Amino acid sequence: MNAKSYRGALIGCGYASWFHLTAWARIEQADIVAVSSRTRAKAEQRAADFGVPAVYADYREMLDAESLDFVDVATPPVVHLEMVREAAKRVLPVLCQKPIAASLGELQEMIRICDRAGVLFMVNENCRFQPWFRQMKTLLDEGSIGRPYYINLVTRARASLPTADFGVRPWFAEMPRLVNYEMGVHYLDTLRYLFGEAESVYAQMRRVSPHIAGEDLATLMLQMAGVTALVDMSWASIPVPQGEGQQGVSWGECRVEGTEGTLHLSIGGLLRLITDGAEREFPFPPNSEVLGYQGAQQHFIDCLRAGEESETSGLEMLKTMELVFGAYDSAEHERVYRVGIDLDRLE
Repeated sequence: MNAKSYRGALIGCGYASWFHLTAWARIEQADIVAVSSRTRAKAEQRAADFGVPAVYADYREMLDAESLDFVDVATPPVVHLEMVREAAKRVLPVLCQKPIAASLGELQEMIRICDRAGVLFMVNENCRFQPWFRQMKTLLDEGSIGRPYYINLVTRARASLPTADFGVRPWFAEMPRLVNYEMGVHYLDTLRYLFGEAESVYAQMRRVSPHIAGEDLATLMLQMAGVTALVDMSWASIPVPQGEGQQGVSWGECRVEGTEGTLHLSIGGLLRLITDGAEREFPFPPNSEVLGYQGAQQHFIDCLRAGEESETSGLEMLKTMELVFGAYDSAEHERVYRVGIDLDRLE
């Protein structure tokens, strides 16, 4: 099969589209031949930046007019179901941005739609494809730290204070569910990638800023097959400055402790394997966030070529989203959410 053989169209030209298009430009087996946005000027700008030949204001018109092999949806979740349905009507495989849906029922409907159409449906949950987490997985599978028993993921950003400033995503300030829905989903899916399925989640959340509707502080504790996981997220905090000459590479710090060693990821993108008698370092470059998108999107193309399900298929993301919504249930009712057992609470 020749390079650049899959013709794709991108729906949505907002914040995430730059990452999508940058990643697609690096993937030899795919070409983005058209982009669409309700704001035509945004689509024209993205098309000019990335050499995309066709621009549309109406994504349905684009899907009808272009000869396509897949659709990449990079829009907010409120319109995901509608766009997945329209793509499936045209028997087009779908790659769709996270967070995928506002409820498990909505995600289940997307799965049914794509199953009936016989098309691949993958969620662009790209955190697990970030290169440091792929390296962590390799080291864990090799037994480099013995039996893992603890992981701590910490992220800090200044977005909800002193005023709400979410840049090109101002609608974040109006979302009733925020940091866990937008950021927590990344870490919860990555935890599943690293350690398998969770048994329970207990969460506490709060709104620190008076300028937003949802939570900007969330702490989650999960039990997963012998591993205690702690996810600590804030969009209200002033991050600790990096050392001189350093820049932020990862979204936050991560520590994995095992019986024979520790893995530590710094904000500067340095992954360290520390054992009793030695230390190894795995540095990552500043463009590593784009590499996460590239890995996810390459995986999508590989699955198209092989006719296989993806790591982040709709069915797999049901498991991740149960953790997301289970955490909200836990925080609201001050109780442990038991995965699978308490599923009826989310319906």
